[in-house]
Amino acid sequence: MAATNKEMSTEFQYFGDVWTFFKKYYHVRPDDDYWEAVVEESSAIVQKYNNLPLCKDLVLAVIGELERKEKAMRGQRT
Repeated sequence: MAATNKEMSTEFQYFGDVWTFFKKYYHVRPDDDYWEAVVEESSAIVQKYNNLPLCKDLVLAVIGELERKEKAMRGQRT
């Protein structure tokens, strides 16, 4: 089944939002304020798109990468 223009438009929007989110938090800080902001903003993105599975998966992938970067900063293995 081919995607509709509306579906593609929505996907384009949340890919953009997730990319903007990733850029904003790219430079990881190992403090509670940073992680609280990550959780708050990631939840807002997922809610904005009504918990669409791909959007949620993209957000979770970004959070996983940020966690990996923090562990690397602290000298831990992933």
